[in-house]
Amino acid sequence: MTTDPFRINYNDPFVKQNTKKRRAFTTSTKKIEWMKAGGHKPELYTEQRKFIHTSYCRRCGRKLMWGDRSYDFDHKDNNSANNSQKNCYIVCKVCHGKATVISKRKKYNPYTRQVVGYETVKKKVGYKKKKSRKKKRRKKKSKNIFDLGIKLPKGF
Repeated sequence: MTTDPFRINYNDPFVKQNTKKRRAFTTSTKKIEWMKAGGHKPELYTEQRKFIHTSYCRRCGRKLMWGDRSYDFDHKDNNSANNSQKNCYIVCKVCHGKATVISKRKKYNPYTRQVVGYETVKKKVGYKKKKSRKKKRRKKKSKNIFDLGIKLPKGF
């Protein structure tokens, strides 16, 4: 039996240490975010176990129904290993598609450098709010024709 030197051995401790595993949010985390996005207090779910079945997209405000799969729970900071409550963000499928850019990268044979296939690469744009640009104030030009911009002492 020959071993392929280019094959990744996932049992290797060094490989396990340096790879991030994606874990989904827990159901309680999803439901608390659902309640917050719908404008309800999360204490309704955590303490009284009442659950509201309608919510809204955090980006566009589209109405969402629990169970219709028109929504996604996404990571705010794009770190798939961070499953804290603050990192959970509910968006509709349309907004999630706009925030995730998918491109292809060519895979090459290491010996011949010929294209063997393509690899899908996901890039996250993110959900940070856009910075508002402040308008620069322009100096108003004086309407006086004889004004040369020379400042005179107060006595004149």
